[in-house]
Amino acid sequence: MKKSSSSSLPTVKHNHLSKSMKDLQKFHDIEADLDIARKIQAAMIPQRLPIVEGLDMSSLYLPCKAIGGDLFDVLHVSDDLLVFVIFDVAGHGVASALLSAMAKVSFANHIRAVTSPRAAMERVNAEMIQNISADYYLTAFVAYLDLHNSKLTYCNGGHSNPLVYRARDRELVPLASSGTFIGVFENGLYEEKSIFLSPGDWLVLFTDGIYGIFGVENELQGQGRLERELLKQLGRQSPQGMMDKFKSRYSRYVKKFGQDDDITILAVEMLTQSRKNQMKQRLGFAFDDPVYLQVISYFEEMDKVTAVILSSMDAFGYSDDCIRKMKIALTELLANAIYHGNKKDHTKKVMIGHLIDKVKIIISILDEGDGFDPAAVPDPTLPENLIKGRGRGLYIVHNYVDEIRYNDTGSLVTITKFHGAS
Repeated sequence: MKKSSSSSLPTVKHNHLSKSMKDLQKFHDIEADLDIARKIQAAMIPQRLPIVEGLDMSSLYLPCKAIGGDLFDVLHVSDDLLVFVIFDVAGHGVASALLSAMAKVSFANHIRAVTSPRAAMERVNAEMIQNISADYYLTAFVAYLDLHNSKLTYCNGGHSNPLVYRARDRELVPLASSGTFIGVFENGLYEEKSIFLSPGDWLVLFTDGIYGIFGVENELQGQGRLERELLKQLGRQSPQGMMDKFKSRYSRYVKKFGQDDDITILAVEMLTQSRKNQMKQRLGFAFDDPVYLQVISYFEEMDKVTAVILSSMDAFGYSDDCIRKMKIALTELLANAIYHGNKKDHTKKVMIGHLIDKVKIIISILDEGDGFDPAAVPDPTLPENLIKGRGRGLYIVHNYVDEIRYNDTGSLVTITKFHGAS
C-alpha cells in the first residue's frame, strides 16, 4: 500500500502541474493575440496627416491597455475637399477592434463616393446594420471642409460634439446636430449643418476618453474642464504644442490613476495671414512674397512636396533637365532635414517655402533640429574622402543649383535656380 501510495502521488502532482502550465500557456497566448490586435488597431490610426496649404494639423492617440474602438481619419479627397471622420465603438475587446476596422474601411469608401457627410453617414449606417450584430454600435462625426471657401459641412451621429474655436470672439462653438448612433436604427436620421471657418479659427475633434484625464465624475463636468483648457491654449500655440500639453497631462494622470478608455484628439488650425507671414519670415522671405508653404515630418511626404514644386517649374517652362536636377537636389535636402536635422523625430516638422517666376525659383527648407556647420562637411572629391559616405549629397546639390545659402546654425538652407541655367 505504501509503495502504491508513494508511486501514485508524484503522478497526481505532475498532472496538476501540467494543467497549470497549459492554463498559463493559454493565458500567454491570449495576451499575445490581444497585443497583436492592439498593434493592428494602432496601425490604423493615421501616422501622417495630409499636407494642406493654409492648415496646420496635429493629432494624439493614446490607447488604453484594453482593446478599444477609437479611430479617426483625415482624407484629402481632392484639391478642394478635405474630410474629417472620428468615431468610437461602444465597448472594448477584440469584437470592438474588428468593428472599428470595418467602420474605417466603410467610411473611407463612402466618403469618396458621395459629396455629403449625411449621405456618407447613412451609407455607413446601412452597411453596419447589414453586417453586424445589434449588440454593437458606434458614435461618429463626419465633416467636409471645402478648401476653396472654408465651408465646413458636418453631420453628428451621437458623438461628443467637436468644437470650433472662433479666434475673433475667443469663444468655442459646439458642432451639434441631430443624429442616431451608427448601427442601431435601419432608417437612422442624420442632420447636416454648415459653418464657415475664418483665418485663426480652430477645429477640435475628440472622443470622450479625453474627459477622463481631467479627473471628472461625469461627462458634463469633463466637457466643461476640457473647454476651459482649450480656451487657455487655442490661439496661443501650434496644434503640436497643444498635443504636447495634453500628453503631459495624460502622463501625470495615468501615473496616479491608470487609464480605462482610449483617448483621441485632432486639432486643425486655419492659419492666419500673420501666421503665414511668421512662417515666411522664418524661411527668409518678405511678407508680401507670394510664397507657397508646405510642412512635412516623414520621408513618405517628400514626394508630394517635390511634385508641387516641380509642377510649378514645368508650368513656367523650366527645362526637363533643370527639373530633373531640382528633383534630385530637393530629395537630398528634404531627407537631410528629416534624418540629420530632426533626427527622425516625427513630432518635429520641416517647413518648406518656394517662390517661382519666369526668372528664377527660390526654395527654403527649415528643420527644427540643432543645425550643423556646412563648412565642416568633408569634400567628397578629395582623395582622403573618396571612400567615405559623408558630403556626397550636398556636393551634388551644390552642383545642381545656382546658389545655396545657410543660416547661422545651418538649420535653414535656401537654394536658387535661374531659368535657362544648365
